[in-house]
Amino acid sequence: MKYVLSAFALLSAIILTVNPKAAGEAVGAAVFDCLEVVVPSLFAFTILAVYMQKSGLYRVALRPITFPLSKLLRLDEELCAVYVLSNIGGYPVGAKLLSELVWQGRLSAGDAGRMLCFCFGSGPGFMIGIAGMKIFGSAGAGLALFGISFVTSLLIAAFVRSRGEIRLQKAEKAYMLGSDAFISSVTDAARVMFTVCAMIAGFSVVSAVLRSVGVYALFEKLFGSAEIFPALLEVTRISGLTPTAHALPVCAALLSFGGVCVIMQVAALTRKASPRGIPLVAFLVSRACAAVISALLALPFAERFPPVDVQTLASDTAVVPFTKNAALSLCVLAMCVLAVRGEKNKL
Repeated sequence: MKYVLSAFALLSAIILTVNPKAAGEAVGAAVFDCLEVVVPSLFAFTILAVYMQKSGLYRVALRPITFPLSKLLRLDEELCAVYVLSNIGGYPVGAKLLSELVWQGRLSAGDAGRMLCFCFGSGPGFMIGIAGMKIFGSAGAGLALFGISFVTSLLIAAFVRSRGEIRLQKAEKAYMLGSDAFISSVTDAARVMFTVCAMIAGFSVVSAVLRSVGVYALFEKLFGSAEIFPALLEVTRISGLTPTAHALPVCAALLSFGGVCVIMQVAALTRKASPRGIPLVAFLVSRACAAVISALLALPFAERFPPVDVQTLASDTAVVPFTKNAALSLCVLAMCVLAVRGEKNKL
């Protein structure tokens, strides 16, 4: 494997030297996606999710959901709250919340690795706004995809729980409602955002190199489409899928898989939770299983969301370069830099 990676690194260096424009354009598009899609849809909820956990408020706020869910899964209510927040907040939220519990010594790294199998999912905002509206021109399609993803995670949770108990130690303090909890939540969310955006930009370069060497063309020749491969690498590229008769099951599978880039984000966010990090073997296996389950669950809904005219859809969802939303997101990222640097200086 090291020789393969070394050869790829050398080839990448040659391509980036000969044709730097392709990589530059890829990074520019990735940064735009981060500013337009990732930061606006993920940053605020990440702050909220981390603060609810640090303060302990999620034990109260989510109890109408977590109480029946705990009976169904025979899982601690607090862990059920992590499950709920993970599946509505976005892919990195579960990794962050579980890492916090491991770092506190309340959850073992092994149990956190098992929980990662189902504490992983895209938020409804991404599924409706990107997968639903941009691919199918329908918010209903996005809601259907979110429901399929949530049910898939629930089925995996039931299976994982059947394989053994997951233990959570009680918190030393019931609630921490001071300003320190909020400030540290913002700082932690900033770190998550930088990890996510940096990984997306990095994978855009990998994608550009693979396109240059003909991998995309080979994928199109073998499978009849080159659109799935970019989404397998980086899930935000799912917006480039053509709405065909089988697009809904394909989207469901890709969204539940999460993409290689998101999996790398999870690895980056969990590696410091304990001396050896959180084991990810079961998590990796669960991504393949989740993709298959979601695709099967989506099959009955495929006819309800038929293909739409691609040209009409493209004109309806045209994006104006560097919108106000992107400018605001850039300001948020700048403030995140200051917050993270200030936090490091204190340590």
